Amino acid sequence: MAVVRAPLCFLLFVLVILYPLAIAFHLPHENPQGPAAHRGKFSNIARRSVTLDLKRNPNYNPNGPAEYARALRKWGAEVPQQLVHSLAAMGDPGGKTGEVDAESIKNDREYLSRVGFGTPLQWLNMDLDTGSADVWVYSTETQPEVAKYHTLWKMEESSTAKKVENGSWMITYGDGSAAWGNIYHDTVSLASITIPNATVESALSAAPPLAGDPDLDGIFGLSYGLPSLTTPPQQTLLSALLPHLESPLFTVDLHHHSSHKPSSYTFGTIPASHHTGHAPLHYTRLIPQAQYWQFAYRGIHVEGQEEWYINPLFNAIADTGTTLMLLSRPTAELYYGSVPGAWRNYTLGGIWTFPCSGYKLPDFEIGLVADIGGVEEAVIAVPGRYMNYSAFTDGTGTCMGGLQEWGYDEFGIFGDVFLKAVYAVFDVGAARIGFAQKVLEPEV
Repeated sequence: MAVVRAPLCFLLFVLVILYPLAIAFHLPHENPQGPAAHRGKFSNIARRSVTLDLKRNPNYNPNGPAEYARALRKWGAEVPQQLVHSLAAMGDPGGKTGEVDAESIKNDREYLSRVGFGTPLQWLNMDLDTGSADVWVYSTETQPEVAKYHTLWKMEESSTAKKVENGSWMITYGDGSAAWGNIYHDTVSLASITIPNATVESALSAAPPLAGDPDLDGIFGLSYGLPSLTTPPQQTLLSALLPHLESPLFTVDLHHHSSHKPSSYTFGTIPASHHTGHAPLHYTRLIPQAQYWQFAYRGIHVEGQEEWYINPLFNAIADTGTTLMLLSRPTAELYYGSVPGAWRNYTLGGIWTFPCSGYKLPDFEIGLVADIGGVEEAVIAVPGRYMNYSAFTDGTGTCMGGLQEWGYDEFGIFGDVFLKAVYAVFDVGAARIGFAQKVLEPEV
């Protein structure tokens, strides 16, 4: 990773110098899912905005090694063999092949999002995932060994369900695991918004890393411009949703270990009541030809250090479907170098761990690139307490960090560990993403 050491006060200067380059390489481009794609087609559709409050699973018990393996698989990175063997020894489906035995892992989905399918509506718990584009569910077609752990979509009980003849879909992950099945068109409901003839993918089966989460009934993809993985090609649900919205955007407001304030997604508007505090929204354009919510950032800083680390090539995907932050080894070493007693556990494939008590974790800060117009310093801080993802249950008093490394230098994944610290705006129409530092829950 090519980095430049710079004093903290130098960040603004660097952003100013780099800003013309950022604009040069982030020219506006028309989004095939944006307003222009629908101009004049849906003038008779009532446009509105809705908020989905996410119910937090009260039984949520994070499994750090399993989440790390899941994140690596999702993004096509190699899962270390030591981690695979350790998960298999723990009885986790992520370490197995073949059909899943979900009895071995329970309650590992933090947020439950209720989405309605069919006529009359059937309500399923979905993962609203900005890192994928397809909407797929477990159904009465799913193989019994997998289906018995999930609430199923019963297409035969929906008067509006129509099968796409000779249609199929398959999602394959980096380790070769997959889900696959048939394609239907049916009604999908997000609160008061009803989308007719939406593409719903019915799973015939799913490999253990996908099916091993009994709290989850399917994936609801919200990726920026990624096409669906269907044959023949089908319209993504996000594209079908846009004509129903007041504005072509949605917001994400996740909360850390919070029971008094629900996390939420809002579609079609930016609610003033949800944008707490006085921190402004900082927008940055997506990279050219983006399919994911992928944007550039320019620097990182660890609380207590005098210097920023600047790299004009830094970029990351904001992914609600990944729990952790995945960044380069030098970045992880930079952060955990400031944590006394931190070490890489090679028994678990090199996971970064540290003593659970005796030291306050430092904040992790990211320097954002401005969108258009005047350049100002934009820094988002992830509190140190958010960087402690989970504690091991082996009695050693060891914890696992929410920032973990992978094999890409400049490219990273900003998952829920980051998103819980911000109010995020996913602006489809303007091809940009916005973040605001929000008022966070007090440490308990």
